[in-house]
Amino acid sequence: MKKKLITLFLLCSLIVPVGMTGCLDEEDHEPTQETTEAADPAQETTEPQEETDPEQPETDPPQDETDPEEEDPTEEETDPADIDYTTGTPWICSNLDGVVTADTPAELKDDFYLYVNKDAHVALEVPDGVTSAGALYDADRQAREDFRNMFVGASPEDHDAKLAYDLYHLATDWESRNAIGAAPLVERADAVEAIGSLDDLTDYLATSGEMPLWRRYFDLDLDKDGYRILLFAPCRLLRGDSAEYAEATEWGEEKLQKYVDFTEQMLVKCGYTEEEAAQKIDNCLAFEAMLAPAVPTDDERYNYIYYQELGQRYSRDEVAALAGDLPLLTELEDTCGIPEMEEYLVVSPEFFTLLGEVYTEENLPLMKDYLIVNLMQDYAEFLDYDTCKLYHEQIDREIDEMPEDAEYGKEIAEQQLDWAVQKLYAVTCLSREDKDKISALTDEIMAQYHDILNDADFISEATRAKAIEKLDCIKKNILFPDDWSAYSFEGLDYASAEDGGTYLDARVQIRNYKLKQAAKYAFEPEVEPQWSQAMDLNEANCFYFPDHNAIYILGGYAQGVFYNADMSTEELYGKLGADIAHEITHAFDISGALYNKDGRLENWWTEEDFAAFMERNNKMIDFYNTKIQPWEGQALDGETLAGETCADMGSVKCMLLMAADIPDFDYDVFFRAYAEERLTEHTTDFIPVMLYDPHPIDYLRVNMVLQQFDEFLDFYGITEGDGMYLAPEDRILVW
Repeated sequence: MKKKLITLFLLCSLIVPVGMTGCLDEEDHEPTQETTEAADPAQETTEPQEETDPEQPETDPPQDETDPEEEDPTEEETDPADIDYTTGTPWICSNLDGVVTADTPAELKDDFYLYVNKDAHVALEVPDGVTSAGALYDADRQAREDFRNMFVGASPEDHDAKLAYDLYHLATDWESRNAIGAAPLVERADAVEAIGSLDDLTDYLATSGEMPLWRRYFDLDLDKDGYRILLFAPCRLLRGDSAEYAEATEWGEEKLQKYVDFTEQMLVKCGYTEEEAAQKIDNCLAFEAMLAPAVPTDDERYNYIYYQELGQRYSRDEVAALAGDLPLLTELEDTCGIPEMEEYLVVSPEFFTLLGEVYTEENLPLMKDYLIVNLMQDYAEFLDYDTCKLYHEQIDREIDEMPEDAEYGKEIAEQQLDWAVQKLYAVTCLSREDKDKISALTDEIMAQYHDILNDADFISEATRAKAIEKLDCIKKNILFPDDWSAYSFEGLDYASAEDGGTYLDARVQIRNYKLKQAAKYAFEPEVEPQWSQAMDLNEANCFYFPDHNAIYILGGYAQGVFYNADMSTEELYGKLGADIAHEITHAFDISGALYNKDGRLENWWTEEDFAAFMERNNKMIDFYNTKIQPWEGQALDGETLAGETCADMGSVKCMLLMAADIPDFDYDVFFRAYAEERLTEHTTDFIPVMLYDPHPIDYLRVNMVLQQFDEFLDFYGITEGDGMYLAPEDRILVW
């Protein structure tokens, strides 16, 4: 199944730091080697991602970086309408829409996949707007529906699940949000307007908890693995790129106008006249122009040299000296509750020197208006419906309209409380009984897998010992975490809508909490939780991560056709059991075999054994390249398909070994279950994905796999001359 190698690399490479805007700024941050997205006044997004076909564990989009436009397995382009897709060798490609009809012959001994699934294919229709339908897509839709419905009904008792549930309802409580309107923002703007002196401003910056005239946030400490460090960085700019203040560009002016229009509307909404609003924006830009020479340009920020000189390490005393009259440390420690640290990173120290020079009574009106303008940017999203809509349409992503409440609330909860949302899914949609049953099945499969490794006659005892050691170290992650402590939001609390809470208050509490959580890792290394690689428990998927030596069976997958608690042993073995064994086999496929028990790249094979292993893989690759065509003239790339095919065959071998120990095991139910699980149908639009997917087309995953085993051939009396027969010398089992 899906191994997500590229996804894994990206997840390990792109780290989102937690920062603060007045204890409220976790997403507006300086780019580092880990975070390179340009800062933007729009800090967050709540626009839902467009729903697409689900990533399926058995027919994933390609995980390599091959560009279909650069390397096409078809030798020449052909109009899809001119292709006869019923001309496959040795079986027709049943998984393409329209290939199977009521008149299509379907004999068990010639095409087992088609024989089992013909009636289902004839009845199956690919819905409009998508390219695929079938068992996995049904499971995905059910998981999505369960995920949406978990926010409806009674409030859960679990603390973290309730946080997610309450945030959803606070976000979508438009009656209360509309009743409150812009009052919280007016109150905050009034606090700035009340500043009458530089001393008042200093006190405000130190105690208000709002965004100051600089930025500060935690990011990865590149000198201390696993640790975070607090950065002091230049302020945000309305123009975005500081170079625009020296020489404005047409694009920069267009971008600025978007923010100017939005801010003017917000200021008027807060009671300012249009003239007052325009003046405040002019003052904000004038103040920013004073500081822009000390703010790195976008070009500088994306230059490698800039990363090398990202920041200078300062002791606390050195930060205090640099700050002068600016309350950098007072605001951080006394108001945000961040403890003193031995060292900090200061990005562009010259900015703080320049800020100290312009921090005068004369510039007080400019600084106040800078703060007010930024308040408009920071709080609009949290207010009434019209203001929130305005924010998303003009600042966030220029969407045409606000999402429906259910989607909006779900997205908010997922963005802000990732694992609390997963906890809500677990307590609402999953069961401990299923987890225990599937975990026990996984243990049985892993125990049985010893026989596969022990019976492999092409490896030496030295390699066998290493393989068994790796097998015994595979970490199993079933449905949801065994221990939630690493994902807990303990210490975070806010009132629900029923208890008088507001969405804005909840968001403030969440951001303050995240800031303090990030601060912990300035003093102790952050250990990656075991489930961090698979955060969406509702995803209908399973996978193996070679660099963690871990398998994941997600809650969204263990349902529908794949699993239910009342399944017979035979059906369980043919479906979820085979899927689990598939993931385990990935540890020993053509790529997984390159990683050791700890998930590190290491050659643990003897030279002779690895050569024998590759010889078996090459036989499989050659079989694809020379014996299989989904339709006439269409080649397949055996090298791309080798890993998944190895996993498929290893899984069935493992389950057949387990079946042999069960009296009166019903092999017909088992083999049919294995074929039923693979029911999928795609439109021709899906063909480019299908051809480059490292997973074989589903009919091949049934027919090619089952014909490797005497248990299958003998049970159904399949012999030479039948379409499902494969001579022993032609079989391509790796293990």
